[in-house]
Amino acid sequence: MKFSRVSVLSAACVALASCASWGVLPSTVETTQTPFQTYVSAEDAFNQVKPFVTTARELKVRGFDPYTTPNIKVLNYLDLVPRFLPQQSMKSDDLDPAVQACLTARERCAGWLAEPSISSKDRTGNVALDVLGFERETTSTGWKASMLLLVQDGVVVYKLWSGTPSILEVKTEKKPLGPLQDLSGPAAAAISGAIKP
Repeated sequence: MKFSRVSVLSAACVALASCASWGVLPSTVETTQTPFQTYVSAEDAFNQVKPFVTTARELKVRGFDPYTTPNIKVLNYLDLVPRFLPQQSMKSDDLDPAVQACLTARERCAGWLAEPSISSKDRTGNVALDVLGFERETTSTGWKASMLLLVQDGVVVYKLWSGTPSILEVKTEKKPLGPLQDLSGPAAAAISGAIKP
């Protein structure tokens, strides 16, 4: 019994579609290693830091030690200037007095920057269209935060928080020609001719 190429392709598509519930499409999880497993836990830890009260030693106990906790940057005053004065039109007088004093202290001022995040990318589209290269849908979820602490003479004098509690992004790529989309010239012509009934 002979089967046409169309029948074989149709059977393959049905088989692939039936695998949709098995989670056969690849996924990726990216995590910036920090003590904080959720956005809320990071925010709670940040809220416990009190300017002019919390010391650098207390920060280390709470997981903010750049020398033992992964992915915490130490910024000197030269790194901090463009963060607080990104435009020439801005003047130092526009800054919080604590920031002004810290930048003026130069070497006695340091910034501790923590940017915890967790992101997951899952291929969530049609399995058959994805595997055959016609359409790929990727859904990205997760959260990210940024915590900047200014430490002067061993004491936190200023803190700044920003973040995205919930990330949801959907990216769809379509290739009408499927696997032939990335080919050109003689290669595409040869393969196209080979699959004609």
